Amino acid sequence: MTRFAIFAAAITVVSTALGSPAFADHGPAHTTASIATGGRLYDNWIREMAKRPPKTVHPLYPKEATHNGNAAATWRCVTCHGWDYQGEDGAFHLGPEFTGIIGINGKAGADVDSIIKVLSDERHGYLEYLDDQAMRDVALFVSVGQTNSRDVIDPETRRARGKPGSSVIYFSTVCAGCHGTDGTMMETIPPIGDVARSDPWLSLHKMLNGHPGDEMPALRVFGEATVVNMLAYMQTLPGDNMLLSILRGGKLYDDWSREVGRDFPKDLHPAYPKDRNVPEGSNSWRCVECHGWDYKGAAGVRGIRKLAGAHPTPILSVLTDEMHGMDRFLKFRDLWDLASFVAHGQTEMNEFIAPRTKEARGSAVDDESFYFALCAPCHGDTGIDMRTMPAMGRVASENPWKALHKILHGHPGEFMPAWQAALSRKQIKNILAKLQTLPKRKR
Repeated sequence: MTRFAIFAAAITVVSTALGSPAFADHGPAHTTASIATGGRLYDNWIREMAKRPPKTVHPLYPKEATHNGNAAATWRCVTCHGWDYQGEDGAFHLGPEFTGIIGINGKAGADVDSIIKVLSDERHGYLEYLDDQAMRDVALFVSVGQTNSRDVIDPETRRARGKPGSSVIYFSTVCAGCHGTDGTMMETIPPIGDVARSDPWLSLHKMLNGHPGDEMPALRVFGEATVVNMLAYMQTLPGDNMLLSILRGGKLYDDWSREVGRDFPKDLHPAYPKDRNVPEGSNSWRCVECHGWDYKGAAGVRGIRKLAGAHPTPILSVLTDEMHGMDRFLKFRDLWDLASFVAHGQTEMNEFIAPRTKEARGSAVDDESFYFALCAPCHGDTGIDMRTMPAMGRVASENPWKALHKILHGHPGEFMPAWQAALSRKQIKNILAKLQTLPKRKR
């Protein structure tokens, strides 16, 4: 049975169970389909239409904004106007996704032709990429397809204003076939419970309209209230251990080759500056070689600090774009962990290390017992016992940012613990200070 047939059967089951037509009060079927198509185009028209992405940044996208280095992302409507359609006044009012651009909510109820005129003008430039039908679908979505998210999602708690129990039959018959009864079955996306809790606006948009270029059905045919109830139910589903994902992502950032047991490509990474030599013992495919142990950039490449606090999903798009191409070497789980680290795992190193002197902002004696209990069993009392690495005192003194990253996240491909959750920030500062007092050379 095809997925369409399964979906159709599910609609019949739900309709029968509720005693009412599934498509009631939604207008002509073709209009509902056009609105949903417009929603997918708003999400990612490049993927929905299988188009080649533009190579230049969208003319309206701010030069200082996060995705300025990813041209395709800047042409997605959602990148500027948000999943809640409120732009700078909504969920994108601060943080890495902020652009200062207004939302599309002011165009709700506007004449479709007037919206097409805006999409077609020189400032937006979509006339070159979208055909007449696609233009009309997007405009129809903008005019009559938007949800007033403040009515259905609490902006502070991010909780859906719905009744979880009333939608179990919908989730069980429509969603569980692909996502599993607990929302964790698909290996190419994170658990949907996690997504629903962290970004309910994204979840609601995709539930209503479907996912661009995929077979996911558009659930807006069931009505907004039903879909909001489903979102509330999804927010009760289990998720991954986010901390474990962040910690593993930190190791992948350090050296994904060692962490996943796969050799680096032999050629130079396409984003690595051609006029720079790769330092001995490193590899241009290691994230840290371009973005630095302090996450603020290295080798003439800008850092990842601006992405701190972003949702992992747009970071996944960067990791898999033509410039990075990491999906050729890493599985989805690896990419998600790496994106989770970039989004939620970065540390402001200046809190721990004085940037000019490289001195740890801690006491070398206050928490010595932690060093001898946690570190010395492998590294020795003087930090020189491990043959496969230089003296810890040398690393901590010459590159304290590297030492701190490994204290926080562990070492790739090894059993070294990640100490950031078990120790306080003060204790970590003191351990780093202790490391800087250890011998700089092995005997």
